[in-house]
Amino acid sequence: MKRFLWGALLCFPCFSSLAFFDITVDDPHGYIFQHLNDVGIMHSFEDGNFHPEKLLTRAEALVIALRAGGIAIPTTFEGAIPFVDVDPNAWYAPVVGRAVETKAILAQSNRFRPEATTTKAEFLAFLFRATQVDFRNYFSRTKDLAHDIPEDAWYAPHFAYADQFQITQLPSDGMYRPHKLVSRREVAIMTFRQLRLFHGDNVTKIFVELQARIQQFMTFLRAGEKDKAMLHLQSIIDLTDRMTRSQNDKNAVAANAISFALTHFSDSLQALKFQKHLAAIENLFLAEKQAQRAMQASSSIAPFAQNLSSLIHEILLGFRGSDTPLFSE
Repeated sequence: MKRFLWGALLCFPCFSSLAFFDITVDDPHGYIFQHLNDVGIMHSFEDGNFHPEKLLTRAEALVIALRAGGIAIPTTFEGAIPFVDVDPNAWYAPVVGRAVETKAILAQSNRFRPEATTTKAEFLAFLFRATQVDFRNYFSRTKDLAHDIPEDAWYAPHFAYADQFQITQLPSDGMYRPHKLVSRREVAIMTFRQLRLFHGDNVTKIFVELQARIQQFMTFLRAGEKDKAMLHLQSIIDLTDRMTRSQNDKNAVAANAISFALTHFSDSLQALKFQKHLAAIENLFLAEKQAQRAMQASSSIAPFAQNLSSLIHEILLGFRGSDTPLFSE
């Protein structure tokens, strides 16, 4: 089962039939919904629809988190439930009872609010506890994490972990929005990303973090935040070096190519800053060559290489008919 999960998680959006009536083949997250349905984590409703924009209650979110962590949920629960607002006859009573038993939720008050809609911070807490994330290394990484994540907030370590592996994407405005009510789409994406880590080994974690750093690099560049983007560049280079030393497969080759591509890309931006357009163009072409190499080497990293390639083309087009190329100062 574990091998099937991880093998499927590495596959790219590819499916011929859909389990949900309201999800079209061009939905960018359709493969995630399909996978979570196939492994029994998120299913359709009675009407056969996935309802991706529907908000989840805390009880519904907890079910998904427990399933993601492989925690069996009994049909009935005979033990004591420490929450006065959890009806022992409700469908979610065994879910809440099992979550308390496995410490997926902590009984810090006498209320659970099972039918209240869940926030991003709450769901991440359910998910990370259910999948046994060790937060000891993340309590010291909460400073300046995001504009809306206080350093001493209870959920700060959760977002420090999420930031490292891009479990939930940090927009270019630097706001994680921890109190935002989350939809089934958002929950599915976060769950899918965490499953890659939960079912992977150390090399997998390096690869997932590399993907996260590349995505963050691209997000900041497209937003014109070059300085923030450059902060991720050294991490990308370090991670690709670790991955190359850990294993010699297609992913390592692709990661190495991406590292070279981003280095050339960085050099091109520096050249643009000083109006050295010829050097900028030369480095852009070198970056494009390495991006193509990455695409050919690994289907897993191909989308990031394709994203970089598209960004390179945007900048090159900026030189045509304009004295101010994209991202120049």
